[in-house]
Amino acid sequence: MKALFAQNQLDTQRPLVTESVKRAVVSTARDSWEVYFSRLFPATGSVGTGVQMLAVSHTGIKLLRVVKGSHEASGQLQVLRTYSFADILFVTIPSQNMLEFNLTSEKVILFSARAHQVKTLVDDFILELKKDSDYVVAVRNFLPEDPALLAFHKGDIIHLQPLEPPRLGYSAGCVVGKKVVYLEELRRRGPDFGWRFGTIHGRVGRFPSDLVQPAAAPDFLQLPAEPGRGRAAAVAAAVASTAAAQEVGRRREGSPVRAGSMDRGEDGLALPPYTMLEFAQKYFRDPQRRPQEGLRLKSKEGRESRTLEDMLCFTKTPLQDSLIELSDSSLNKMATDMFLAVMRFMGDAPLKGQSELDVLCTLLKLCRDHEVMRDECYCQVVKQITDNTSTHQDSCQRGWRLLYIVAAYHSCSEVLQPHLTHFLQDVSRTPGLPFQGIAKACEQNLKKTLRFGGRLELPGSMELRAMLAGRSSKRQLFLLPGGLERHLKIKTCTVALDVVEELCAEMALTRPEAFDEYVIFVVTNRGQHVCPLSRRTYILDVASEMAQVDGGYALWFRRVLWDQPLKFDNELYVTMHYNQVLPDYLKGLFSSVPAGQPSEQQLQQVSKLAALQHRAKDHFYLPSAREAQEYIPAQLYRTEASSTWLHLLGQHRQQMQALSPHQARAQFLELQHLGRASPLHPRCQPERPQLPQHDPRPGAVSGGGRACGEPAQCP
Repeated sequence: MKALFAQNQLDTQRPLVTESVKRAVVSTARDSWEVYFSRLFPATGSVGTGVQMLAVSHTGIKLLRVVKGSHEASGQLQVLRTYSFADILFVTIPSQNMLEFNLTSEKVILFSARAHQVKTLVDDFILELKKDSDYVVAVRNFLPEDPALLAFHKGDIIHLQPLEPPRLGYSAGCVVGKKVVYLEELRRRGPDFGWRFGTIHGRVGRFPSDLVQPAAAPDFLQLPAEPGRGRAAAVAAAVASTAAAQEVGRRREGSPVRAGSMDRGEDGLALPPYTMLEFAQKYFRDPQRRPQEGLRLKSKEGRESRTLEDMLCFTKTPLQDSLIELSDSSLNKMATDMFLAVMRFMGDAPLKGQSELDVLCTLLKLCRDHEVMRDECYCQVVKQITDNTSTHQDSCQRGWRLLYIVAAYHSCSEVLQPHLTHFLQDVSRTPGLPFQGIAKACEQNLKKTLRFGGRLELPGSMELRAMLAGRSSKRQLFLLPGGLERHLKIKTCTVALDVVEELCAEMALTRPEAFDEYVIFVVTNRGQHVCPLSRRTYILDVASEMAQVDGGYALWFRRVLWDQPLKFDNELYVTMHYNQVLPDYLKGLFSSVPAGQPSEQQLQQVSKLAALQHRAKDHFYLPSAREAQEYIPAQLYRTEASSTWLHLLGQHRQQMQALSPHQARAQFLELQHLGRASPLHPRCQPERPQLPQHDPRPGAVSGGGRACGEPAQCP
């Protein structure tokens, strides 16, 4: 600021002359004195953070505290942490006076009596910055095997790129239901079947649009470099990304536009893109050529006419033909049987000796065995819940429940997906409409099914009764090392990866690299068989199958890789890892007896580990000889007399008394971690630990299980 004043020869005696100089002074002041151009709110953080105030400015938020100065009686503000709006994904208020800032790499929780004012102000800034921004931020990981797709992690900032327009005079498409569908016509109406095209770290490619959300343009000087690359390389990649994306777009998106492609449907009726009505216009049978039940509208000439809207509205009579034009007569008969099953499940047709579970299983098996019928099933259910005028009181509600179940088991085609998603979003986001909650749940189920493949095991009678009663989740027990128990809420589409992420969040682990090191195991036959679950495995599928095979099954959560460094600030993390490492240490899997007697240094280390175990049990007294033997691996304990070990333990007693049990467990893990390279641990390979043999103690890992990808292969 002083340099700016000197450059323009400004002082208290000389007024500002030009508007440009005024703007320069204000801009410099805002950038240099951000705290003084911020709105301050009283706020506190968790214990030990020291946060006393929250500042919200045009650039982001700052966590502040008041520091007493030597000259200022009232003190001055010290900036503890700074977050730009590009780092903030969204802000929520989980409970009264609680603010949760969801950032690209962490969560920040603050408490303020003015939480709602803070959220409103931050949301306004973020919304304004996102306008006309060609950047998005990843809200989930996307790590495809196809190298042509753009891989990224949660929190990455992606620069969107335009697709190169194809050459005129050419067209590309495919035949769907006897009709030619031009890809160019679909692409110009939306993000190309729900996919976007962008660049990150110099790499370009397509990615699903539902894995990102709009973001403010980042500061390229602060753009994090890809691992292994310098900051200069990241800046260079960001600057050159546009040209690279255009070149790749020319190579990969060379399919030309159809000359004079129509913006209207076949009947000349302009419809909003990606609605179920537009899908019906393109792929349903011609309403004028097929017998149709339900509502009939009178034309001006007095003749009865059919409309597309009729084909997407509830009907009380069974269909005579499929909704989607199918060429195979056997498929057409299958479609009419499917619609009758939909009506029976919703209560609009008699069950005729069948149970609701029988009808549902028939429907799901038809979709499983005949993939081409899945879109027809979705369209039939949507038809029956649209403008439902059934005399059966629960018809519409049961129809939504059916859609919820079908979305958990079977995906739809890429052609139907944007239309079906638009329908569900329209219901869930339109104020005043009924069934908003279940519409959102159906959308979430469909996304999960598209990502993980859908449920495999048909629902049991108990699960079906729960879903029909509106209960879509159950409490499932998961065992952690040492007999620790966690009851988690498992929904219809919860997969093993969701459980790993939730338990890791309890241990304050947020990075995807950390999630990869933990696995859910299913344990059967009284601990004799152990099978790791694939991350794509649905937990309720495992529960359904295991309930039939072994009612005494258990689900265990264990760490299997040890690449990430240990952390000691979270109590659950420390306790879980301590309980998992301790049994293997006591069995001697981490140690060996060197030739001759152990050195003095080795004896001190082993005795300190024993003292830490004693303190971890919250004991202050000196351990007995029997307790000391339990704390030391057998092959090491035999090298010295009992009195020697008790003497060594006594040397550490005073030091141990100052520790809490949590601190003792943390020090045990840290000492084990530091001692990996010592002669005491030549056989320790923590990066790939083997499952030990069967241990009858609660929470111990059993051997004998074979690794498999799906629970269906487990014993």
